[in-house]
Amino acid sequence: MPARSSLRTREDWFIALAFAAGSLAFTSAFFLQPIDDPVGLAVVVLLAGLTEALSVRLYFGGWVSVSFVGTAMAAVLFGPPGAVTVAAVIALIGYFRRERAPRKLAFNFGHETLAAFVAAMLVVGVQAALGSYLPRSVLALVEGGLAALALFAVDGVAVAAIISLTAQRSFGTTFRGNIGWLFPYYGVLGLVAGGLAVIFNELGVAAVAVMVLPLVLARYSVTQFVERTRENVVRLERSNEQLHRAYIEIRDMSEQLRDAYTGTLESLVTALDVRDQETKGHSVRVAHHAMDIAKLLGIKDEEELLTIYRGALMHDVGKIGVPDAILLKPDRLTEEEWEFMRRHPAMGYRILAQVPYLRPAAKIVLAHHERWDGKGYPRGLAGEAIPLGARIFAVCDTYDAIISDRPYRRGQSPEAALAEILRCAGTQFDPEVVEAFEALFPRWKQEEPGTPARPLLYLPAWRQADDAPGRAAS
Repeated sequence: MPARSSLRTREDWFIALAFAAGSLAFTSAFFLQPIDDPVGLAVVVLLAGLTEALSVRLYFGGWVSVSFVGTAMAAVLFGPPGAVTVAAVIALIGYFRRERAPRKLAFNFGHETLAAFVAAMLVVGVQAALGSYLPRSVLALVEGGLAALALFAVDGVAVAAIISLTAQRSFGTTFRGNIGWLFPYYGVLGLVAGGLAVIFNELGVAAVAVMVLPLVLARYSVTQFVERTRENVVRLERSNEQLHRAYIEIRDMSEQLRDAYTGTLESLVTALDVRDQETKGHSVRVAHHAMDIAKLLGIKDEEELLTIYRGALMHDVGKIGVPDAILLKPDRLTEEEWEFMRRHPAMGYRILAQVPYLRPAAKIVLAHHERWDGKGYPRGLAGEAIPLGARIFAVCDTYDAIISDRPYRRGQSPEAALAEILRCAGTQFDPEVVEAFEALFPRWKQEEPGTPARPLLYLPAWRQADDAPGRAAS
């Protein structure tokens, strides 16, 4: 509240300053030059007031008016007193035509009369400097153009300043975005003001009234255009609302599908754990460690991270097709049994590739027993021909296998696992992945062996908030 009160105070001071400057300019104008043609000025005031009264309200706020043409024309024909008179009338009509706010009336009267005074004084200077060198008609065009640009400059600066103060935006940004585009508009219509001044001098008031008719017709055309635009915008807004609702429904359905996929993966991993008790929780631990290395290697794409996670989590799904006699055999496997066991990556690939959203992860499953030196299976891939997710998995899998207890042996220390992985860098493992593992090792060795015991599926960053819909329970 105090900040808002302070802002309102600054606005009030600025409005008061604009009103004081405009009042001073308005009063001074009548001491500089008398009004020689009050009837002509009355006609120009009437025409300018008419154009202001016929201003068009835009759909998104604001108004379109060409009333400043009357101010520029008065500056050329009647000097400072005529210009400030027209500007004051325009401000008053704007007050009654639009929102009747006294603060706005004070501000508009101030900056519009000040702008009119500056424009008229510029015209006086041009007349003194160029009056004896240029034909009257050419001089009037120059005066009208310069007067309009002066109006643009003073009014534009004042309006941009109050907007930037109210909206708390920079003046430069406000001027460029709200005012700058009007520059050619003022320049061209300033020439029109000079042309009307020439017609006024040569043909009289009646001719000027006739010449104003095209401006009135233009106002009618603009009104029609704005109304049609309003109808189109309303239709577009309705369509946009319908599209937004459809988007929300599709997003919710996508969330439900994602949660269903999550449940499917959890069920598969749980089924593997139930069948192969000696490696219970292994896939989940490896998947979490794979995420650590992937992020350390600079992978930021959420889909790529999700693919690596799924591939690590589901790497042993192919063991569903391995007979219990082989999978659970307590003794050393025969060569024939090993040959059958080595088929599980391909079996896993065929299982996961049937599900479209798991196909990228299936490639990791297929390659999770490949080696950096090309001596792995099933395809004997080497080096970077092995998917990065599979290279990351290989290190994480070996680390967890070494430190975990098995029925036939006790798990070794994390330091022993580190030594073994470093020894195999460049042969079994990607050296760059091993470097990332080595950097993470101090944190990993603090973890309690055998945790987590339940799948905690990877979620994209935008879904990791505790209250995000569909978050997997931990």
